[in-house]
Amino acid sequence: MSPDTVWAGDNELYDDPPPEDAVFVRWIEEETAPRVLGIQMPKNPGDVFFPISAALTDGGRAGSFYTAAVDATGNVHVIREPDRGDRSKVLLTLLNLSDERARLVLSDQNIDVIGTTDINTAGGRTVNPVAATLLVVTSSGAVLGSFDVQLRRGQNITFVARPDGADLIENRFGPNIGG
Repeated sequence: MSPDTVWAGDNELYDDPPPEDAVFVRWIEEETAPRVLGIQMPKNPGDVFFPISAALTDGGRAGSFYTAAVDATGNVHVIREPDRGDRSKVLLTLLNLSDERARLVLSDQNIDVIGTTDINTAGGRTVNPVAATLLVVTSSGAVLGSFDVQLRRGQNITFVARPDGADLIENRFGPNIGG
């Protein structure tokens, strides 16, 4: 087998690397995705971040992560997430699509992990790997969700607050969009 054949075979195993000026975009709804930052999202995006060159977007900032979703009033919002930090830690993101301010707290101590996050924005924090029970709580004190997590180094998790509850999404990546 020639080296070219081996190289070609290896490249079939992996997606192309993201562009150097990559923006990472995802749509987290079941409905067909709209254009996000001027880019048509894949038909079934499935909560996955897709890399795309910032030069092909309408205002995307290289190295940034964006989530598009429907808010509590039925409008589509594109929310820039907090910057990724130390990869030896865990990045927790609270994406607030509810109709109240929300926060992420340790359940047994009511201590903020991510403080008050305004409607249609995202808050974030890097933490050490740990096992804990985390709650998404509104400013009125309603618990939108309870999550028992076993956090691992390099993991990125998003908690999505909505008026009727909260979900947890472990961040995943799809193939590049565009050329």
